Amino acid sequence: WIVVDPIEAFPGVQSKLPHYGRYSFLGFEGTEPANMVKGEWLATDSPMRIDLRSAKEQSSGPVTAAARPQRKALAELPPVFSQASLLEHVEVLASDELQGRGLGTPELEIAADYIAAQFEAAGLTPGGDDGTWFQSFRVEEGEDGKPHDVRNVIGYIKGSNPDFDGQAVLLTAHYDHLGHGWPDAREGEKGQIYNGADDNASGVSVMIELMKAFASAGAPQRTIVFIGFSAEEAGLLGSKYYTEHPTPVALDGIMGVINLDTLGRLGDKDVTVFSTGSAAEWSPIFMGVGFTTGIGSKRVASALASSDQQSFIEKGIPAVQVSTGANLDYHRPTDTIEKIDGPGLVKIATFVKEALGYLAERPEPMTVTISAADAKPKLTERPQGGEQRKRVSFGSVPDFAYQGTGMRFDMVVPDSPAAKAGFEAGDILQSINGKPIADLTAFTEVLRELSPGDTVPVTVLRGDETVTADVTVVAR
Repeated sequence: WIVVDPIEAFPGVQSKLPHYGRYSFLGFEGTEPANMVKGEWLATDSPMRIDLRSAKEQSSGPVTAAARPQRKALAELPPVFSQASLLEHVEVLASDELQGRGLGTPELEIAADYIAAQFEAAGLTPGGDDGTWFQSFRVEEGEDGKPHDVRNVIGYIKGSNPDFDGQAVLLTAHYDHLGHGWPDAREGEKGQIYNGADDNASGVSVMIELMKAFASAGAPQRTIVFIGFSAEEAGLLGSKYYTEHPTPVALDGIMGVINLDTLGRLGDKDVTVFSTGSAAEWSPIFMGVGFTTGIGSKRVASALASSDQQSFIEKGIPAVQVSTGANLDYHRPTDTIEKIDGPGLVKIATFVKEALGYLAERPEPMTVTISAADAKPKLTERPQGGEQRKRVSFGSVPDFAYQGTGMRFDMVVPDSPAAKAGFEAGDILQSINGKPIADLTAFTEVLRELSPGDTVPVTVLRGDETVTADVTVVAR
């Protein structure tokens, strides 16, 4: 029994109902519409349930059902994605031979050639400069401190529906990393190889395997563009250049962007999707993907400027980042191949395939809901060269999915300033040196004002308790 009032809400109800198949009843409000109530009836409420016992037997209490014997499935379908293939790409890109894929290095260009070769082997169309796979641009400073020409890698599958000419959806992942630590080496770790297995050989690997899956399936309704961005670690430079020089469609033809960054540590967690507030449809899409695949997700509305999706959001284009979240090896030489979760990569590839396939077929454009604050360029926790480089280390790993006021610690680095002050995972940072911390951006701004050796009072919430301790920050 379905009732829709006002009638303007009917298209939205029609698109959302397939994603709510498990529920017995649903309620929505508004013309979008937004779900505001849902639930399941118990099987005991069904009029088809009849107790066949005698009155005397019924009075003795409910029947306890016997456990059903475990049976194997009649057939087990093979996974759509190969764990071995996914890990093989990670092993190539994060090998010692590629020396951390530092900006402006020959090894970074080897990585670009590897991605282009995968695009060519799958039969994609080149989307770069002059019919090549590459979009070249200049960076003012690389790992050696000198200017360099670097390359985005672009290939696409042309859409088959003429009604969608000039339109595309993008699947992106950055392939550069920190080389031997530039521009984000910690004290005592300079000169080591920063392999970047999780960040972001994992994302490139999933992008390549998804590219192969879509290429082998035939032409989608709408064009799908696959991009390996360079210079992300230096301040999203590759994606910023692309948004000024879009190809093979104009900027206003880009329907939406799914950016893959740090996908290698899923374990038993849900997938995290950042920046879902950039379009009204993102959250329902990923909820629906969860129902279809059985893979759960945490959807974070705010734009954290954590990766290349921010370059598109600043241009008014709906974009999200898919991630497995932070870990203690982020931007450290310990981000290595053996720590990558192979089965997790398969799950994420399966998860993203459903969302990308939906966008390639969706008749209507996305409903842009980018706020003025999210559309503004943001300070990021990563350094971006020159005076913006963060000079001190605090020792916390933020919970990027936390949406309240303050900054929640997902982890505290052992033996770090925060750990020595007695702070713990789950604490919610409120202030540093008397300055309120509303979010990750405020935290980053305050740290940039400090120098190694500074001791400042720090206040956190721990449950209902307010805890204050002095923290002596150290050189990063």
